[in-house]
Amino acid sequence: MRLNLSVLIPTLNNARGLKHLLEFFKDKEIQVVVVDNKPSKERNSYITILLNCYKERLIYLPQKKNLGFAIAVNHAFKYVNTKWTLILNDDIEFPNDQLINQLYKYAENKKIDALSPILINPNGEVENYGYKIFPYGKISLVKELTSLRVNELDGLTAACLLVKTSVFKRLEGFDESFFAYLEDVDFFLRFKKTGYKMAISKNIKVLHNHMTTSKTMGNFKARQDMINWWRLYFKFRNRFKFDIVFVVERFRNFSGFVKATFSNFFST
Repeated sequence: MRLNLSVLIPTLNNARGLKHLLEFFKDKEIQVVVVDNKPSKERNSYITILLNCYKERLIYLPQKKNLGFAIAVNHAFKYVNTKWTLILNDDIEFPNDQLINQLYKYAENKKIDALSPILINPNGEVENYGYKIFPYGKISLVKELTSLRVNELDGLTAACLLVKTSVFKRLEGFDESFFAYLEDVDFFLRFKKTGYKMAISKNIKVLHNHMTTSKTMGNFKARQDMINWWRLYFKFRNRFKFDIVFVVERFRNFSGFVKATFSNFFST
């Protein structure tokens, strides 16, 4: 079955993960758009070879500087004209060739607007089934759905997210002020407010080699978390409660940033 689907892969320094995904999609009739935030001669040579294999199905967009995740995804969407778009971190791995078809069929049959498979960590544990947002500015990853319905979730992670292209564009994509991290939280707050429907495909699992890029970047994630929670607060004040618990949580963000900064300083 030919899928009305495009795949978007923002990448920075995870060469192994990107190569794995490009090899995986090489023999599939699916358009792949790669936004490379840190191109190299080696990667350019590899991509050049693949361009012949993909036969115009691969669009490679090397950048002069790191755009961040949100801008990279939005930029890639300019090249998408298919009904569905699969946003992928470059640290995702598909155990078999049938999972893309299964995700696609599930989304079509259930008539939903955004879908995520179950993300599995390398140790075999479920990473999450989505998340809940607390009013004091913290996310709780949902590890099981036994007592929680999908429509009670506040959002899905964007590591492996199948979304209707028209919906993503109608919501104007990711907020580009979120350079990286929590852009999916912002997106799904807007997504749910508009009344769109999301789901988790409980029988479809993919491997997520979590933090493959972030763990090489020192205090970067801690800094982004510290800044982006304030962005979320000022943008969605009705979802948060500014009280002592909120202040304590923001102090924890700041403390995490300081700790990561000193840890990185003494390890170099």
